[in-house]
Amino acid sequence: MRVLQDFEPTPEQRQIVADNRAGFRIIRGAAGSGKTSTALLQLRLQVAARLRRRQREGASEPVRALVLTFNRTLRGYVEELARKADTGDDSLVLDIFTFGSWSRNLAGVTSVLGRDQTAAMLLPHLADIGVRGQQAFLIDEIEYVLGRYPPDSLDHYLQAKRVGRGTAPRISKVRQRALLEGPIVAYTEEKRNRGLVDWNDLALLASASPPKQRYDIVIVDETQDFSANQMRAVLHHLSQDHSTTFVLDAMQRLYPRFFAWQEVGIKAHRGIVHKLTRNYRNTAAIARFAQPLLAGLPPEDDGAMPDFSACAVEGTPPLVTVGKYSRQIAYMLDRLEAEADLRTETAAVLKARGGGWFDEMRRALRSRGIPYCELTRQSEWPRGDENVGLCTMHSAKGLEFDHVLMPGLSQRVTPHGPEEGDSDLQQLQRMLAMAIGRARKTVMLGYKPGEESTLVNLLDPNTYERVDL
Repeated sequence: MRVLQDFEPTPEQRQIVADNRAGFRIIRGAAGSGKTSTALLQLRLQVAARLRRRQREGASEPVRALVLTFNRTLRGYVEELARKADTGDDSLVLDIFTFGSWSRNLAGVTSVLGRDQTAAMLLPHLADIGVRGQQAFLIDEIEYVLGRYPPDSLDHYLQAKRVGRGTAPRISKVRQRALLEGPIVAYTEEKRNRGLVDWNDLALLASASPPKQRYDIVIVDETQDFSANQMRAVLHHLSQDHSTTFVLDAMQRLYPRFFAWQEVGIKAHRGIVHKLTRNYRNTAAIARFAQPLLAGLPPEDDGAMPDFSACAVEGTPPLVTVGKYSRQIAYMLDRLEAEADLRTETAAVLKARGGGWFDEMRRALRSRGIPYCELTRQSEWPRGDENVGLCTMHSAKGLEFDHVLMPGLSQRVTPHGPEEGDSDLQQLQRMLAMAIGRARKTVMLGYKPGEESTLVNLLDPNTYERVDL
C-alpha cells in the first residue's frame, strides 16, 4: 500500500528543520499540518549532521536514533518513511518501535496485562466507588492516575488540576481518595502477588532500567497519547547532547492520559515550541466537516483546531449516506470505483471497532474483485499492490489516505454517558474528527436511521451532502 512520497518543505517547515541545536523541540499542529513529515525530515537532517560530526571527530560509537510511535499500525507506516534516513552501515543505529515494544525490550518483559484483564481485576473493587454504569469510566480514571504519577506520588492526584478527563461524570475529592485507597491499592497488590505487569508497570520498569545505549536523536510521534510515566521513560534514555522532537496535537488525544510538560521535567518555552498552521492534507470541505466535532471541547495548550481557511484546495463536500448498512456499503463502493483510481490512490475503510464489524465490507470488496489489506495492529506496513485498507479508527491515528469510508456509524459502536461534558463522548468526538482528518480528497460516512451515533447530531448539515438510500 502506498505511503507518503518525498515533499518539498514549506517555509514554516524549513524553519523547524533548519534548527539542528541539541535539546528538545515540540511540534504542534492540527491534523494535516505535516507534523510527522516535518519531524521525519528533521530526523534525516539530524542524522546526516551527526554522522558528519562523527567522521570529523573520529568517533567510534555509532549515532543512535530512536523513533517511537503509539500503535503498531502507525509504526509500520512511519518505518516506511523513516528508513530513508538509514545509511545501511554500522555508523547509524536506527530503532523504530512502538512504545510497548521498546519498553518490553528494555525491561525484558514478554507478557503484559491487556485492558480486559486489568478491567476484570479492578471490577470487584469498584462497587463501592461509583454508581451503576460508571465502571468503564472509573477504570479509565485509574489508568489516568497510574500513568500520570510515579508510584510514590499518587497522592498528587488529590491536589493537581484534573485535565484531559472531561467534566462528567463528576469525581469528588472523596471519590478520588476512595480510588487511591481502595481499587488502586488492591489492584497493585494483586499484580505484585501474582507477578503480573501492566502497561504502566512497563513504563516504570523502562524508567528504572540502566540505559544500555543512550539515544542521540529521538522522534516521539502522537505524543498526546503518551502518559507522563512513558515520557519519563523516554527521557531516562537520552544522551547528554540529544536532539529530541515531540510531535502532537492534544485535540486528537484518544486515550485517558495527560501530562504537563513541566511535570515531566521539560520547560516548554517559546524557543522550543513550533506550531504548524497550514493544512496540507485535507481539503477545506473536509476540515469544515470535522470542525464541529471539536468546537465544544475544552481548549488545551497543545491542541489545534482544524482550520479550513488554511487549506489550499476547497474540494467537494463529504457525503453522509442514510440507509441500511448493506446499501451504505454498496453506494460507497460504487462511488469509490467510479471516482477513484485505486492503482494510484489509496482508500481506507474506518470503523470504531474491529474484528467482525468489518465482515460485510470484506465480503463486498471480494465480490467486486477489489484487493484490500488489513491495517489494524499490523507491525509491518503492507507492501503489496492493494490500495484499500481496513482499519479501526484508533489504529488510523497518524495515517493518511486519499479517500476515507466510514459506514455503519451507530450508537452501538460509540456508547457514552448521558451527561454534558462526558469524558467518553469527548474522546469519541476527537476520534471521529481524527478519522475524518485522515482523508486527502473525499470522505463518506454512513448510518442507519434510528440507530445513528449521537456524533451524527454534532455534524453541521451545511458541510456535507446527504444521500438517502
